[in-house]
Amino acid sequence: MSERTNFRLPGQDLNPFAEQKCLLSLLAAYSRQWNPRNLEAPWYEPWSQIFADLVTRHPSLSVAPQPYLWYDPTSKPHTTPGPAHLLSTHDEQLDDVQDDVGNTTLDSVRSSSVPSHRNRSRIPDFAITRKVSFLRPDNFSQVLHLDRRVTYLGLPLLAELKVSGARCHDIQTSLLNAIKPMTLARDQLFKQASHLFQMYPHQESVILVAISGFWWSYFIYPRALSEKFGPPPKDDDEEEEEEEDLDLEHDIRLPSQNGIHDALTQDPLTGNSSETPIQVLQEHLYGFPLSALQDNPESPAHFHTVLPQGRVMLRENGWSDYLLYGTAPSNQVLSLILDRLHSVVHVHYDGRMG
Repeated sequence: MSERTNFRLPGQDLNPFAEQKCLLSLLAAYSRQWNPRNLEAPWYEPWSQIFADLVTRHPSLSVAPQPYLWYDPTSKPHTTPGPAHLLSTHDEQLDDVQDDVGNTTLDSVRSSSVPSHRNRSRIPDFAITRKVSFLRPDNFSQVLHLDRRVTYLGLPLLAELKVSGARCHDIQTSLLNAIKPMTLARDQLFKQASHLFQMYPHQESVILVAISGFWWSYFIYPRALSEKFGPPPKDDDEEEEEEEDLDLEHDIRLPSQNGIHDALTQDPLTGNSSETPIQVLQEHLYGFPLSALQDNPESPAHFHTVLPQGRVMLRENGWSDYLLYGTAPSNQVLSLILDRLHSVVHVHYDGRMG
């Protein structure tokens, strides 16, 4: 088995119950009983846990649900951050610190939603944010928590989530059912990234993550590619996201779509089985042994397989193949994304990567 295939999310290592919480959330979102219309909303719970567990060891990285990507073409763009250890409250920076809280005049207010037709905004489902901060002078304020100031907020990762495909227990069919919602997520992410690059003119790339149920894929999206398509449309408001059933309830290929509940013959948490509760949950969650997915030569070309030793790296040219959360390929790629986020914090802190 290749390296990193047994990677665990840091939050699941720190919290012994985190993995089971996540799996139960995935089960509930996939359930015909608890999500009969196959809506998008129930999938927010497990994926917010996944992203939070991914960055749990980094104090400057957080998961932001539905962040507001906004810019005004006439406004001053965000500036490039400096190394955190070089930031201080001396000289001109002290004036900025004082103005941050002390100046309460109307002209000091910088609104993030100026009512103007020039405004451009989009709202991805998730973002991982990076915050640069420094300590204020002693006794600066009596208000709790104001002893530190955030001087920069970067966005190294954007994620868009769509509904799961039609419920089934066959991996090939499950993957095919995910193509349409995944394509919708990818299209929206391109528009969101274009807004992001307008907000941060110094940022050169961003990680895009498209999600459909259990399936996901990523793209290390460069500014240069975004600029080929030009700026976001001037009069293109955030599109209405309608809940589509995608013919899930009447798919002729799937006469029975009771999902997880058809497969459950005993309670996976209490049944008499030699497997651990987590292993039993995984079996019922995916409908097949997870080991069958690892290094499977018969997988479709668009299913992401395990990266061989010596080639364990993120893809840099286009969307990745489809990854199934909880499998060895997904573990590998999540570990590589975490490495990239780590480098954003400790190496590439100039904002080029978020």
